[in-house]
Amino acid sequence: MSTTARTLLDLFRRQADGAPSHPAVSWRSGSATQTLTWSQYRDLVFATASGFVELGLPAGGIAAILAANRPEHLIADLAALHCGAATVSLYGTLARPQLEHVVADAAPSLVIVEDAAALARIRELDWVRAHRPRLVSIEPTGDPSVTAWSDLAPGERGTAELRERIGKVIPDDTATLVYTSGTTGSAKGVVLTHANLVAQVDGLVGTGMLDFDFRTVSYLPLAHILERIWSLYLPLRLGGHVCCCPDAAGLAAALRVHRPSCFIAVPRVWEKLRAGAEAALASPMFAGHRHTMARAQEILRRVWSLQQDGRDVPPSLRVEAVWAWHWLLPLREALGLDRAVVAANGAAAMSGELRGFLASIGIDVIQGYGLTETGGVAVSERPRAGAVHGAVGVPVPGYQVRVAADGEIQIRGGGVTKGYRNRPEATAELFTEDGWLHTGDIGRLDEDGRLHVTDRAKEIIVTAAGKNVSPAAIESLLVGRSVIDQVMAVGEARPYVVALITLDPQRLGDFARAHGIPPEQAAEHPLVHAEVQALVTEANRNLSRPEQIKRFRVLPRPWSVEAGELTPTFKPRRKAIHDKYRDSIDALYRSTTPTEGSHVS
Repeated sequence: MSTTARTLLDLFRRQADGAPSHPAVSWRSGSATQTLTWSQYRDLVFATASGFVELGLPAGGIAAILAANRPEHLIADLAALHCGAATVSLYGTLARPQLEHVVADAAPSLVIVEDAAALARIRELDWVRAHRPRLVSIEPTGDPSVTAWSDLAPGERGTAELRERIGKVIPDDTATLVYTSGTTGSAKGVVLTHANLVAQVDGLVGTGMLDFDFRTVSYLPLAHILERIWSLYLPLRLGGHVCCCPDAAGLAAALRVHRPSCFIAVPRVWEKLRAGAEAALASPMFAGHRHTMARAQEILRRVWSLQQDGRDVPPSLRVEAVWAWHWLLPLREALGLDRAVVAANGAAAMSGELRGFLASIGIDVIQGYGLTETGGVAVSERPRAGAVHGAVGVPVPGYQVRVAADGEIQIRGGGVTKGYRNRPEATAELFTEDGWLHTGDIGRLDEDGRLHVTDRAKEIIVTAAGKNVSPAAIESLLVGRSVIDQVMAVGEARPYVVALITLDPQRLGDFARAHGIPPEQAAEHPLVHAEVQALVTEANRNLSRPEQIKRFRVLPRPWSVEAGELTPTFKPRRKAIHDKYRDSIDALYRSTTPTEGSHVS
């Protein structure tokens, strides 16, 4: 396919014309899989777009969508683009004040909701009550004032006007607003144009990583730029097949059914998959082969370690690695990742320890780097092509990266946003005088042009002794290990670093059963706290003295998105957690001089 497409509509038209009978979107309906071909996908998008015109969605307007990852969400998004409008997908986990802020800022003239529950959430918003946008529900609600999805129809007027609007869409038109979830402050709407998103997908294809039958599972929130790229825009460029998984809790089953060729996840999901792999390795399924599989894992880990250190892999070890990779195929089949040509990590950095484990079972996870403001991925590793420890890769074609004198990473390129919606001052602050994007991240470029991201500038801890400490470097040694779920290191203007630690319910239950601990006592049991203590002590051995965790507290429950403690991609909201657990943090500094890594009850 030519790379001279000007808009996302061009990409869609070319794909549907060029491969009309190829699968485009699939989903589970009961025990069966339903599939739309590209020609069927196009017909539904056009019919829906005509219906949106009939409902009054204006060119240049906004359509908001509050729904899970289902085919109607994808259809509605592309239909709005064909109307000359832009879209905003809404996180289903937003608290009411957060949802109010995003909807009021986006000011949609049309809102598509999934069902009666989502409709109720939208209708309770002050902005919606005041401005009364048109409402469409995918599932029946029984409310005659709401247009049912099944009643959207291509009227004569809507179809004629739609043709005119399609011809007027230009590259500089806004295609979507993506609200940055952020770890502090209110969300800002990042404006991304057709040109931005075409540049992003062209750049990703230009890396050479995606030269295969693109098949992916859509399960991360479509309000996040990562999922939008993988589920909406890349398939338009590659002719990909998107398999919808509306509930992330069903991801494991969806992977086994759909077996993606390209799978992207955030670190928390990779941690869950590691736990699944460890459980499978310990199960009766592989009982007779544990010694051989352990040997195969060790071979693949050695290969990965050599590659990460930038060293050559001896030919004899390469031969052994082929044997090991094939021997571990049944384990990858059990995970549904046996056909994954590309496995990638996004949204936050993955620890080297986690990457090493995944590499040891034949899943070589690619790191990348980008922001919502860069339109997606701006820097990426390449599979088996010179990845080294601590680096996130080289610029994606169409992007440039530089590191300023103060260490800040700055980016420019075709995918970079024009700015924030309704935030001229924040937009002005987003760019340098010569037009580079401020990322707020700290890093360096090595002699081969690879980018190393060391931390968020605003998240670096400066202790009372004036020591700069990276919380990410500390937390990555503990997150997802054994019974530990999440970790937040604290120490700003304090004499030493302490940590808040939460436990993973599933792994805590497994630990309790293995040690004969009553489940209701597990979180407070001395054996569990001893396990956490041992993990903290081990982590401290790999940290400099200013970085070491001097005291920690195990919290009684995991953090959640719903409670406002995690972003929708499961990153801790540091300020919210700090404010909520201020008394616990203060208590960690109140008592006597700490011993290294001591636990406080």
